[in-house]
Amino acid sequence: MATLDRLDLNPFERRQTLIDLRRLIATLWGTNEIRSTKPTPQQEAAGGIAIIESVLWDAVPAYVRKLDAQCRLSLDRGLPLTTVPIKFGSWIGGDRDGNPNVTPEVTHEVVTHQRLRAAKLFLSDLNELYNELPICGRFSSNMTELAASIIDSPDRMELYRRVIGHLRQRLVKTIKECEHILSQNPASIHYIMAETSNYKLVGGWETAEPIYKAQELMRPLLVMHDSLVQTGFELVADGLLVDIIRRLSIFGMTLVPLDIREESTRHKLALDAITKYLGLGSYADWDEATKLKFLEAELAGKRPLFRTTDLDSLGFDESVLKTLDTFRMLSGLEPESFGAYVISQAQTASDVLAVMLLQKQFGMEAEKNNMLRVVPLFETLDDLTNASAVISTLFSIPSYTRAIKGKQEVMVGYSDSAKDAGR
Repeated sequence: MATLDRLDLNPFERRQTLIDLRRLIATLWGTNEIRSTKPTPQQEAAGGIAIIESVLWDAVPAYVRKLDAQCRLSLDRGLPLTTVPIKFGSWIGGDRDGNPNVTPEVTHEVVTHQRLRAAKLFLSDLNELYNELPICGRFSSNMTELAASIIDSPDRMELYRRVIGHLRQRLVKTIKECEHILSQNPASIHYIMAETSNYKLVGGWETAEPIYKAQELMRPLLVMHDSLVQTGFELVADGLLVDIIRRLSIFGMTLVPLDIREESTRHKLALDAITKYLGLGSYADWDEATKLKFLEAELAGKRPLFRTTDLDSLGFDESVLKTLDTFRMLSGLEPESFGAYVISQAQTASDVLAVMLLQKQFGMEAEKNNMLRVVPLFETLDDLTNASAVISTLFSIPSYTRAIKGKQEVMVGYSDSAKDAGR
């Protein structure tokens, strides 16, 4: 339809465009309005990724560029280069509350898939940037030092290309590693193989280190940007390079951090199985004060509740193992891959501390910067009414306030509360 608005179309082009439009309408007319099979969480996640690739990947840096221009006009200063005025998140593949199809394996696959798509998108961007930066003179000292750290590159005088070429090799290594992980699941193979040929792969990637942290890609990009600005190439610096930096600031190396959501009872049952195994009694039968005393003591201690290597041989039932396997899986992936751990049907302060303790059991702690922020979701009328008292209790625990570093996120539900007490 946009093409038909062009004034320079000749009669043949106009006729072909109308035929294309009619063909599309005919296809839509014959398509079933309702899916014949329920999509898997992986397919739903792929749909979310498609929106990022087809719309947001270009729209977001364009929006930030426009916002930056308006700031220069209105405030006489632009946005800092890595400013993030908007962030995205997702729960698709991480929301296991009431969905038995979302297993630890599914979450791992979705996260790996998102990392694969991010690496391919950035590789495509760097292919284009490589072609745009054949500059062979006037470099900052930091740029010269960075380029000198890269050995065995065909780009000797074009230092920007030297650095970009090395980053491309690292991204290809990332792609290959993600594809290998996903290839272990036959259902993922066709999706990967259909897309690999669309990307220009670079030689020499076999010995390169993969990129999993956004900062590993950001550091050299900022060095290149500073070098261009310092040496009189501000106009070049403000081109595609700025868009890539902003994309990386907003999307990271995982496209969207994945929120994990689980119902509070699952954590109680897991801790109940653990306390019984340890001979401490039934956690589920303890009152709130006893739970809090136990949780605070264990969070302050250095020893784990049990050896994680023994998990599969402790005799826990399948549902408990599934809950604990989720934490084991989370601990093995980059923290950047995840957003919040949301506790649905949260009712008490112990519900929050329970998730913190289960994270600690698998090595995820605030001091290590790998702990997911824990977010209580209050849903029923009683839970909403009691929410402020629960949060006050949490804020009265010194170890908790230290762990959250001054920031607390709370979610309030509307669906269950509406069912419970009306709007």
